[in-house]
Amino acid sequence: MPDRRTDTERPYRVDDEWSRCVFGRRTGAAAAFLTPYLRPGMQLIDCGCGPGSITADLAEFVAPSLVVGVDIRQDALVQARSLARERDVANLAVVSANIYSLPYAGGAFDAAFACAVIQHLSDPVAALAEIRRVLKRGDVFGIADGSSPITFRYPTNRWLLKWDEIRARERPYRTGRPAEALELRTLLREAGFSRTEGSGTLASEAGPPAGIAEEVRAVAKSHLIRLRGLLGALALAQSWVRPDELERIADALTAWGEAPDAFYARPAFTAIGWA
Repeated sequence: MPDRRTDTERPYRVDDEWSRCVFGRRTGAAAAFLTPYLRPGMQLIDCGCGPGSITADLAEFVAPSLVVGVDIRQDALVQARSLARERDVANLAVVSANIYSLPYAGGAFDAAFACAVIQHLSDPVAALAEIRRVLKRGDVFGIADGSSPITFRYPTNRWLLKWDEIRARERPYRTGRPAEALELRTLLREAGFSRTEGSGTLASEAGPPAGIAEEVRAVAKSHLIRLRGLLGALALAQSWVRPDELERIADALTAWGEAPDAFYARPAFTAIGWA
């Protein structure tokens, strides 16, 4: 039988500059919902570790045991290894691997984590089942997920709404699934996790804010990077937008980022499953 993932999944791609701007700002705070279940000495795998900013914090939390960060993007792996050297995190290994086929024996890890990964997959249950396979029975897995397409932005206009529409169209294009919030606990149960918990909140893409104005400027900057990079190019190639419309969107994002009363937030979800 053909692998449905091969037919429908176009790997999620990010601009290097955007990755540094957004992913690099994420810290172990993104895993705060999971850390009460962690302890020193646990072997942990971070699936889709990106540039390693969360992974390095987790490695320090469970030291001296090894933490393995896996990702398929070579640029992210380079960044993660560089960060581990800069921070002198000796118990962090970074490995190129596919989340659907992790190169580890069953029960190799005591804990697992994934941030903003499952939402970009065409077959989340298969990936979650693979993560469960490498966990010891009864051990813990935490997901941080931003799959909801809903955006709270103020003030707004037709061009900002157009940009949010383009962003929402990317996931169906890459995964073959609708742009909708994932039912994380249902997916975990379908993947064989025996017990689950979940929660949700509003978050920003900019990381811990120094203040609302600074946060909005950081979000505007990150969106402009994507507009002028891979997502803007994809939108043009798929005829989701015309070149002149893309320029109008860029102007609108720039103006929004400087508006004194601007605001931005989006739903963010977490879930925990026990293998």
